[in-house]
Amino acid sequence: MHIVTVKHIKEAGVQHQETANELAAWVKIVESVTWASFLDVRNTFLDADSVDGYVVFNIRHNRYRLITIIHYARARNGKLTMGHVYIRSVLTHREYDNKSNWDKGVS
Repeated sequence: MHIVTVKHIKEAGVQHQETANELAAWVKIVESVTWASFLDVRNTFLDADSVDGYVVFNIRHNRYRLITIIHYARARNGKLTMGHVYIRSVLTHREYDNKSNWDKGVS
């Protein structure tokens, strides 16, 4: 999968230093897989949730939430496209409760 924009992940790791290693591991995993559906995501990350068109990942034992939008890989001309994961925001659990924060980038 191609991650758009990894910069948000790096900024979150700087701002919330306790998330840096886990976010870096998440990036490494996601860049090495191809997801064609949410079921593929759940097979990789058991605690991922699909919420109103977003895919939400728990970070640091649910203390943070990584909010994404995923355009899954599709078959085109007999080949599977790469697919894209769009980073919308990295939020504390409390910030996540206010859905207006979901598309604001790193907080």
